[in-house]
Amino acid sequence: RRGKKNKMSSVDIARLVLRPSVMSDAEIESEPTSPWRLDGYRAVVTGSTKGIGLATAREFVALGASVLIVGRDIESVLDVVNGEFVTGAAHAFAGDISTPAGRAELVDEVAALWPDGIDILVNNAGTNVRKAALDATDEEYDRIMDLNLRATYELCRALHPALRNAPSGRPTIVNVASAAGVQSTGSGAAYAMSKAAVIQLTKTLACEWAPRVRVNAIAPWVTWTPLLENTIDADATGHQRESLRKAERATPLGRAARAEEMAAAIAFFAMPASSYVTGQTLSVDGGLLVEGFAGACVDRGEGE
Repeated sequence: RRGKKNKMSSVDIARLVLRPSVMSDAEIESEPTSPWRLDGYRAVVTGSTKGIGLATAREFVALGASVLIVGRDIESVLDVVNGEFVTGAAHAFAGDISTPAGRAELVDEVAALWPDGIDILVNNAGTNVRKAALDATDEEYDRIMDLNLRATYELCRALHPALRNAPSGRPTIVNVASAAGVQSTGSGAAYAMSKAAVIQLTKTLACEWAPRVRVNAIAPWVTWTPLLENTIDADATGHQRESLRKAERATPLGRAARAEEMAAAIAFFAMPASSYVTGQTLSVDGGLLVEGFAGACVDRGEGE
């Protein structure tokens, strides 16, 4: 007579399949109960007082993680930490990470808050000055590169030891690039250069730091954020609103994105569910980059 077989649940099977060889038994025991959760994970999210960063912090906390909110202004950071999250779910750091001193302070804060490591780093902080190459100043170029590229590069390196010690055993970096880093979108040469470099950095680090640390990126298109809304409202000429409409018309899905849609993509890359994905840039762009130009055969609205 054959013995009774033990049946494995779908979650057990997923955990077995998704287990990387570099994980210890203790790390396996600390894993979330589902590959679609982040229970117990620790995340650093730069530029997280508004827009995509704040939406990402909210998503992470909802999935069971604790988050370090990073912003320039202490009042804004504390407003988010105290007003958005239950006690203990979010922590505060205020500093200018475009500077070496600001980055050093952030690294020190992470070490003090989580001395045994972090699981997720999201490099979201960024800036732009929308000017043509011949109109932009050296100072504007430096400001864009210092925050968009240098800060991303240096924080990946500086927080690498903390990530290697990730309590979950699944350390992950998610960089926020842009559709402008993939093709020309009229967002300015310096901005496009910085985001293209972030995409290449993502690929290179994914190879250098495999199999221990996964590195991926998202490439957003026009996204509704407080900054975009304020820019449109403050423009008495209406040029900004028309520019938004033009962008929406060029997008197959016909609208700007919501910050929560970017956060969902970032969360996927942070989850065990994406454990066999690294070095990738996911275009979260409503189809912009796959269409290019809407020719005579494209008639949006047909078949609805």
